[in-house]
Amino acid sequence: MKTIIFDVDNTLVDWPDDYTMSVKLALDNLNISYDSDLPLKIYNIVDDYEQEHTFYKKEELIKFINKNLNVNLPLEFIDEYIKTIGNQVATNDENLEECLKYLSTKYDLFVISNWFTESQRMRLEKMGILKYFKKIYGGDINYLKPNPKTFDIILKDYSKEDCIYVGDKLKTDIEFAESLGIKPIWKTEEESNKYITIKKISDLKYIL
Repeated sequence: MKTIIFDVDNTLVDWPDDYTMSVKLALDNLNISYDSDLPLKIYNIVDDYEQEHTFYKKEELIKFINKNLNVNLPLEFIDEYIKTIGNQVATNDENLEECLKYLSTKYDLFVISNWFTESQRMRLEKMGILKYFKKIYGGDINYLKPNPKTFDIILKDYSKEDCIYVGDKLKTDIEFAESLGIKPIWKTEEESNKYITIKKISDLKYIL
């Protein structure tokens, strides 16, 4: 094995429910008036966008939000939302950095995320772990999971047999990676007889 590929949300970075407040903060920062239920609607519609698109593009995303929610938000909202998410960092894994430092001496570490690259880079930098990754590929420069071409950007330099993918979602991370011939490790509280599971990233130090 030569490389480990990581997901970000709920994998490297915890994702508390109150992250929906990032939408509200972006709206407030731009002095946009809104109904109380709009932040949650925007938060949820982003998931729908991923189901229907191959890449994240700011112009397409704002059009999608405006059309489906019958609002008229400016393009600047996407930029502000990217920043507010970029400032949201949380982890319950006190040994996360130590583990990544260790792993980076043995393997090439990468990130593949469905969110904007800039936002995810900001978060990993704030956590002090950006330096351990060779490259971050967000959904604005790479195919969104679970597109069959998602991992091509890394597989041009590594064989499938040399890669491990670590993620938290069963279908779009674990089963998806397995379907492409990439060995998955599932970050979850669940038990599995089929997949290697970890409860926190620092557990990797004991199995790799």
